[in-house]
Amino acid sequence: MTTIEFDALDYRSDQDFAPAHYRFDGDENGWCVQRDGRVVLELGPGYRLLRAERCGICSTDLARHLLPFPLPQVIGHEVVAIDANARRFVVEINASHTARGVASDCRFCEAGLPTQCPDRLTLGIHDLPGGFGPWILAPVAACIELPDAVPDGAAVLIE
Repeated sequence: MTTIEFDALDYRSDQDFAPAHYRFDGDENGWCVQRDGRVVLELGPGYRLLRAERCGICSTDLARHLLPFPLPQVIGHEVVAIDANARRFVVEINASHTARGVASDCRFCEAGLPTQCPDRLTLGIHDLPGGFGPWILAPVAACIELPDAVPDGAAVLIE
């Protein structure tokens, strides 16, 4: 089991930020996410811990308070992240059954439309803490390794 604790700024519905203390406990079998000592998310298998290296900002981040997903949250979904072996990744942000590599009878995932999966969480948008924090939990099959020739400044735009 791995435990990571960190401080990050949560985006709030009043369009301001507030400091929060996060704790991720877990492994390939699942993760527990705590904010300020309270469990806010329990994830099943299919996530990997990555260190956020760089995060872009877009209009979704600016309008996040208008979306129908709970706040507060660490936002940011255009992420370049690094694993324990110093490999760089960009992350497709939708944590569907397909992206997590877990079996399901989801019609959307089975039809090749995993980004429309009704059960998905979305990095930095819908529940999953995003790349404006130092650590993310990324769907295992959505981590795309970056070649050395692609600089971070360009990679952060890939999403």
